[in-house]
Amino acid sequence: MRRTTLSILLNLAVITSAGASEDLSGVWRDLFTRCRIAVETGKDFDATGLRDLGRDVRTAAPVTAPGVPFPVLHGYKMAEQRWEVPGARFVVVKTEYPPDHGKSRRSCELELAQGATPISADEEIHLRTAFLAERDVLLGTGRYERWNPDPIFSTNLGIRLAEKNPFGCRVVSIMQIETRSQSPSFFATGTAEQDAACGAAPRFAHP
Repeated sequence: MRRTTLSILLNLAVITSAGASEDLSGVWRDLFTRCRIAVETGKDFDATGLRDLGRDVRTAAPVTAPGVPFPVLHGYKMAEQRWEVPGARFVVVKTEYPPDHGKSRRSCELELAQGATPISADEEIHLRTAFLAERDVLLGTGRYERWNPDPIFSTNLGIRLAEKNPFGCRVVSIMQIETRSQSPSFFATGTAEQDAACGAAPRFAHP
């Protein structure tokens, strides 16, 4: 009897875990598609059903190197708009980079909410499968090309719009995840304008 009860409990745990992962990948697919369409078309992000967390400014610190008396790369500030997914672990972050000659590049990314549980190895498999399925569909349209980021994490996947978007930018979409026990946990996915001298007139207030 005890063995039967334990078997039932284990099966329920497996089913619950699989359902949670499928829900996570479903939420990812929806938000990733919204981000991708917004950046590729230059239109506003579709925030239907999301909670507006307002705008903020994030600072990227200067990049330094040992023995170099000046920054290798200067720091800068980025204007951001955030939305929360009620009941989910993702936060959507729409970013405008500092204006350059009156133009600002944009990105739209999914981050884990503050305090959210890191992506597990099982969830990584579900998310990777979801990205590969989306990529296959997009590649099948003939409007995209395979583009993978550097293989530095346990998942490194990408795709690039073959033509430039309306603002003259190359656009890439990525998924990078790290779940290996010997490395710090990492999760990054979304879409961004890639070129430096491209973009549209700023929509956010920049410091």
